[in-house]
This record gives sequence, structure tokens and C-alpha cells, in this order.
Amino acid sequence: MCGRAVDKRQVKTVFVEGALLRVCNDCYSKIMIRKGAKVSIEQSRGPAARRSDIVKPVLRQRRSSVSRAVTVARRSRASRSYERYELVEDFAERVRRARERLGWSTRVLAMKVKESETTIKRIESGRLRPTIDLARRLEEVLGVKLLVPAIDEEIFSDSKGVKGVGVTLGEIVNIRED
Repeated sequence: MCGRAVDKRQVKTVFVEGALLRVCNDCYSKIMIRKGAKVSIEQSRGPAARRSDIVKPVLRQRRSSVSRAVTVARRSRASRSYERYELVEDFAERVRRARERLGWSTRVLAMKVKESETTIKRIESGRLRPTIDLARRLEEVLGVKLLVPAIDEEIFSDSKGVKGVGVTLGEIVNIRED
């Protein structure tokens, strides 16, 4: 990692963030101190380290596999819901009118949706688009509709009659003729 020339017998092979590295003793000790891990095998036996000679930190497993599976399921479900909804165009006006109808200040609304007052003010002025999560919380508290189902529009190619999604590079690029 440091770039220092190292004798082949003193090279240590480690995994750092999924990458296989050959490092000197100083870099090796820094990595192991930072990771706080135990080491299974410490030294390679030549220029080409065998798989069994690679240093792998042995970390304790803190979470059970059940809780990890639940976390992954929650994340995937949440990411799918973000793709299916989009914010209405006049969200700022709807939030402001609903808040005023209830007689709340921006501070009260911020406390109810657990956001900062500045964020609420920026949403009401239209300078900030709320996340899908925040828009849902605003919908619940204010009783207004801010999210609508997203509709994916397909673009049809006239030349071939084939459905395509998006714009091609040829439609954007202007070719100069010198």
C-alpha cells in the first residue's frame, strides 16, 4: 500500500474491502490494528501466494442470520416502493395549504413529521423535493395526497417499429463536418 520495496519472503497478502493486496509488515500491522481482527495465516511463502496463505481477518458475527434476512427484505421492499411512486407537481402548495388549514406553524409540523423546521420551510417554498418517505409522513399528518403511482412511458422507434426505453446517443449527438 505504501509502495515500499519488500523482500518476497516478507510480503503479506491481505483482503482489504474485498481487494487482495500484498503489503509490507508496517502496512499489515496498520490494517490489523484498524480492523481489530484476529488473523488466520500471517505470511505468504513466495511471490505467488496460495489461497491457503492469504490473510483473512476473522471477525465475530454480531447479528444472527434471521435479523440480517429481515433487514435485507426491508431494504428491498423499501427500494421497490420508491420506484413506484412520484411526487405531484404542486407538492409545495399542497403542504402549505394543509398546514395552514390545520392552524399549525412550520415548527409544529416539523415536530409531527420528525424533521427540521428548515426542511419544512424549504419544502413549502419549493426549493426542496421531499423524499418518498418524508412525503408519506406528510401525507399521514396533513391528510393530503402528495404521491401518485409512477407511469413508465415507452418510446417507440419509427424506423424499426421496435420499443425502446430512453433516448439513443444518435438522437443527442451533433456531428460536425469539417
